[in-house]
Amino acid sequence: MKFIVTFILLVILQQLAAQEYPRLVPFKSDGELKLMDISTAEVVSPETWNNTGAYYVAGDFKSYIVSNTENKATVIDAWTGKEILFGRLDNACGELNINNHRYYHFESEGSSILLADGTTTISLNRQYSKIEPNSNSWDNGSPEGQQYVWALKDDGTYDVLNANSNFTKLSPLPIFDSFDLIYEIHENEPMTLIGFALGNKAAIRRDFAQLYNIPESVEFVEIYDIDFNNIGKAAYQQEAIGELLQKNIQLRGSLIAPPSMRQQVIVPGNTMITLNDEFSLVPTADHTELILVNTKQGNTPVLGKTHFDYRYISTSQDLKALLQIRHAESGSLFYFDFNGLYFPRGTPLIPEQFRQWEQELIAP
Repeated sequence: MKFIVTFILLVILQQLAAQEYPRLVPFKSDGELKLMDISTAEVVSPETWNNTGAYYVAGDFKSYIVSNTENKATVIDAWTGKEILFGRLDNACGELNINNHRYYHFESEGSSILLADGTTTISLNRQYSKIEPNSNSWDNGSPEGQQYVWALKDDGTYDVLNANSNFTKLSPLPIFDSFDLIYEIHENEPMTLIGFALGNKAAIRRDFAQLYNIPESVEFVEIYDIDFNNIGKAAYQQEAIGELLQKNIQLRGSLIAPPSMRQQVIVPGNTMITLNDEFSLVPTADHTELILVNTKQGNTPVLGKTHFDYRYISTSQDLKALLQIRHAESGSLFYFDFNGLYFPRGTPLIPEQFRQWEQELIAP
């Protein structure tokens, strides 16, 4: 009977894989990262596979960035399984969020390379040690029509790169090793980015990628508008910069961090969470756990009634695109696409031999 069920599942996966889905999907078992071929439900391992278990999903499941044991990372095409890029991943940067595009910064063969939207590589003119903004520091901070990147050099100073012009370096700019963003406060509208403060670390005591709680100082900084036209000098103080610009302003360093809406952990409660017309998360009687059920099949548990933890996985199109599920007892981690947006709908994306909870159910 088990053979028949396995055969039917394999046939379904092969039929669904014929649709426009990535061929590979990552999962974890016993702390090890593995890749499953959704057309065969079997584990595949690229030739350069030497991973640490850490990975990023790039370009909405277009590729996977897998860290290895040598402080390097391999980018694997989710559709073909081929290696796109190999180099040192800028972990301090993480995901660069520029307009509607996502980038990752690598150092490879003495040059900085950006992985764009999971598949395209862009070579920069030199090697940079770190790049920002990351996904947190630039939200609502892109000026209309202009997209800039702040690239940290080995000597501790920055270049400003124009993302709209293939990441070319802006010049001439003074030498600076710290900066902040300047926003104009409007009475009935959201704040807008209107410029930048460039200076040294004595003036702007900002750590790399720091967003908030940057202390003001009496040291002078250069003030620029959003097109990097120089406006003049002012002390790194909100009042002094506001007087120079003749505007009611606020420095990014004095803002309060916004709440994160991405990758939300789903906390059990006393109400059912409806995922769509077929799948829901139903709380247990004591409201301490959630059970994934198929509502069209009379609330039949999809994974059984053992303990699982859930969180939403966010993509560029949907904050709640699919689920990532963790089996509490074994620590196995896998995806479940309840809408079939990126993978076969309603299928636990982990090979059967790694589903410890099913083995526990059939054990004598």
